[in-house]
Amino acid sequence: MSDQMSLRQEVQALIREMDQDETGLTPEEFAESLTARTQIAEIVDDLIKAREGVTDGKWEAIERVVELAPETIENWLDERFTRDVLIEVPEYVQRTLQLSRMKCTMLPSKVTNGYLREAVRTYILGLPQASVALSRAALEQALKEGIGYQSTGTFIQMNELLNEAETADVIDHANRELARQVADAADDVLHEMPTTLSAALDVLVKMRGVLQFIYSRE
Repeated sequence: MSDQMSLRQEVQALIREMDQDETGLTPEEFAESLTARTQIAEIVDDLIKAREGVTDGKWEAIERVVELAPETIENWLDERFTRDVLIEVPEYVQRTLQLSRMKCTMLPSKVTNGYLREAVRTYILGLPQASVALSRAALEQALKEGIGYQSTGTFIQMNELLNEAETADVIDHANRELARQVADAADDVLHEMPTTLSAALDVLVKMRGVLQFIYSRE
């Protein structure tokens, strides 16, 4: 491995220097600074929780802080997300490199490619439930595109869609089985059976394999 620091490492080193720069502070001032940082971290935690889930009335105090000091809140969130993303970057890199290039003889539509891109991106970002659900959506769009249903407003159950796709030679039987596994995994996720990143990768690989078959037909 190269001894040269990556951009992420350089930025993290700069942040560590900033965190450790307590030059000239008395012990009392240092303690106050540490307390303030802890309190800010707790406020940011609560602020994010209030956006990510359903909350009750006890969170009103946080909203008053947002209203009274919006620029300060923006800066606190900017710092939190920057620090969090820097920590996750190595995982993003590794998950990206787990995936091979998709080479096909035809290009999917913008609609299909949009779902495919988001299925991959959510996996890279470490969001397995979203990736599995979007993998199913990408698969469905590819099948509809192959049959001619895309953008027609046609509603069709997955089993029927798979039957028509196989009959029309959009997919063969082996790829129909893979497609069924992708759809089943998404059904599980959407019905109270959370998944894992390793399982999401398996679903993503299967979905990409089916799409590669669809868009590489003669």
